[in-house]
Amino acid sequence: MFSLIFIASSLFSAAAATSKYAPTPATCPSSLVRIADGLSSEEGSWRTARKYLADDSLRTWLKATNPDFNTSGELPTLGLSISGGAYRAMLTGAGVIQALDSRDSSVGTSGLYQALTYTSALSGGSWLLSSLADHDFPTVSSLLSSQWSTALNNGLLAPNGILTILAYAQILFDIKDKESAGFTSTLTDLWARLLSYQLLSGSNGGVASTLSGIQSKSNFVSHNAPYPIITALNADLSTDACVPDTNASVWEMTPFETGSWGADVNAFTPSKYLGSSANGSCFTGYDNLGFVLGTSSHIFNDLAAIYSSLAPTLDTFCTASLGMADTSDLGEAISALEAIFPSLTKDLAKTVDAFYALYPNPFHGLSSAPAVSSQDTLHMVDGGESGQTSPIFPHLLPARNVNLVIVNDNNGDDAALPAYPNGTAIYNSYLAAASAGLTRMPVVPSPSSYDYTGKPIVFGCKDPSVTTLVWLPNRADTYESGIATFTVQTSKAITAAMIANGKAIMSRDNSTAWAQCLGCAILDSGSLKVPSSCDVCFEEYCFKE
Repeated sequence: MFSLIFIASSLFSAAAATSKYAPTPATCPSSLVRIADGLSSEEGSWRTARKYLADDSLRTWLKATNPDFNTSGELPTLGLSISGGAYRAMLTGAGVIQALDSRDSSVGTSGLYQALTYTSALSGGSWLLSSLADHDFPTVSSLLSSQWSTALNNGLLAPNGILTILAYAQILFDIKDKESAGFTSTLTDLWARLLSYQLLSGSNGGVASTLSGIQSKSNFVSHNAPYPIITALNADLSTDACVPDTNASVWEMTPFETGSWGADVNAFTPSKYLGSSANGSCFTGYDNLGFVLGTSSHIFNDLAAIYSSLAPTLDTFCTASLGMADTSDLGEAISALEAIFPSLTKDLAKTVDAFYALYPNPFHGLSSAPAVSSQDTLHMVDGGESGQTSPIFPHLLPARNVNLVIVNDNNGDDAALPAYPNGTAIYNSYLAAASAGLTRMPVVPSPSSYDYTGKPIVFGCKDPSVTTLVWLPNRADTYESGIATFTVQTSKAITAAMIANGKAIMSRDNSTAWAQCLGCAILDSGSLKVPSSCDVCFEEYCFKE
């Protein structure tokens, strides 16, 4: 089969213009670096416009949910966080959004999607968020029918179904063109292009889609969807560890800019000019959306030591490994990729860089960014490798003033399948927030000291100094949704069942009592007066120290 791919790839190279995957030289902006002293002017303006619309939607939802709710004045700012967990996170998160979206459901929580100002996601959650944004924020139902159902049924290793060989040839052509433009390709490029065929819009697996291109989507321009934030991490290879430590700075990748609020970075660069260097060489197109979502879900640096012939490269280099409970499906996938792309993976195995998503460092030499100032190249990885597998940090920034976040936790914490969350991720975020001095993080107990069940928990009740977190864990409601993290294919029936289960989780099986309790938590997060009927809700759902 490889000979057929090679022939097809050669035809692509001879007949096609430069691939859209290859970054192109550009005139540099007036500055590649913004010190993080507050929101960028672009995000600040966008947030103001979005909040106006979100308040109207929230006011409508609150009045419909309980006429006694106080909706006068400025209402709380809401966010949604979607965790990692590959297809488990993507599909459960899709069901959660469906249950919040008044265009796509008629349950007690329908309408709250229109009231969100921010959505954050990492790893599998970033697949969902990127797919929605790239398609201009449609309903989950429309994406399921138009792309996901068939693409996920084909599987990660069969992009374009019966035209898989042509897709493989296109992918090789794309990656080689990026190399011809002067950039080093890694496993992330291969991973990103395969995922793009399942998730992105446009020809050749959404090869032309970019993160900054979301700015031009009509629903983004009109502020009719929440602001998307994808998170990732940078690994410092000057240490002995191949994975970021537990207190590593969280990096945000948004339509306007990419960087970190962490005190040891504290800088951003325009996403449109990712791939540009501090030495004055500027490019556009490096922010390929597939590469971004592939970066947020890139775990090859941590898993390389336990699968296949690629292991020796990192085996003697790394002293840290997160370890994963289930690697069989991924191991088979990597072995298959080695068989399909033998020359490519052979070359990749020669260098440690192959196991990271590489970004030229725009902050090189920046004295106020000590964590990265000496690095020519950023080595980016999955946003959850530090243990914070739910991207909560973006919502804790005081400048964003987010009052309440729905934390959709789709982690597989159990040792055996089916695997469900046990509170580890949100507790890890609590510990990291304390270390980073993020005072808007509420108190969260350890899983060893508190009984985390499949029931939602509200952290930060009646405390206006913190951001209220509504922990919403994946659970088996209408379907056994604790599937393996490294699943590489889901049938049409399983895809639909996973989404339906997520919808049931968010709506609590269309419980009007739950919708009212959620309304109580929302109003309380903004220090607004709540009716006495909320007392029973606080008793049932609020964490008490």
